[in-house]
This record gives sequence, structure tokens and C-alpha cells, in this order.
Amino acid sequence: MKKVFYLFLVFAFLSCGMSTTELEEAVKQNIIEQLNENPDAKGTEVVDFQLVHKGGNEYKGVIDLIIPNPVADLMNDWSEQDILKKNIEVTYMVEVIYDGNGYSWQIITD
Repeated sequence: MKKVFYLFLVFAFLSCGMSTTELEEAVKQNIIEQLNENPDAKGTEVVDFQLVHKGGNEYKGVIDLIIPNPVADLMNDWSEQDILKKNIEVTYMVEVIYDGNGYSWQIITD
């Protein structure tokens, strides 16, 4: 009887899918990989990423990025204006759909 109970616990644990924290880490790593593969996003860094379960299979998140400013190299470093800063910090919303097996994500830039 104990073997059946333990087998049930293992099955229940494996069929639960990822926790929100595990999903958050998986999505963050996937975002980093996508940024590294995109030549237009060269040098972009993920500073922070947080994900919250909205309900059902929907999750909402916030991502903080540091984006290199290509205009800064053309200007002098004498000013504190955003247009002249070498790096720009931005925050975007992220939408994630997770069905228990796979996920998709989208960074909302509007």
C-alpha cells in the first residue's frame, strides 16, 4: 500500500508543471537567449524580471532592461540628458501564457 501511495505522490508532483518561480526563471532565460541572438539587441541586459500568476494559464510580468544607447557614442559625455547616456534603463510589461507543458511570452513595448 505504501508503494502505491509513494507512486501517486511522484506522479502528482511530476504532473503539476512548473511553479510560478520556475516559470519566471525559464522565461527570463529564454528572453536573455532571444536578446543575445538578436543583433539589434546587442548589449541589452536583463536587470530584473518578476512574474505573477494572473489566473488560468495567464501570467503578467515586469522586466527591467538596460539598453545601450547608440547615439551616445556620437556625442560627448558632458551632459546628463537621456539622449547622451551610454545606457538607458527601461521597464516593460511582459505577458506569458503557460499551459502546463509549454509557454509563450511577449514584451509589451507600447
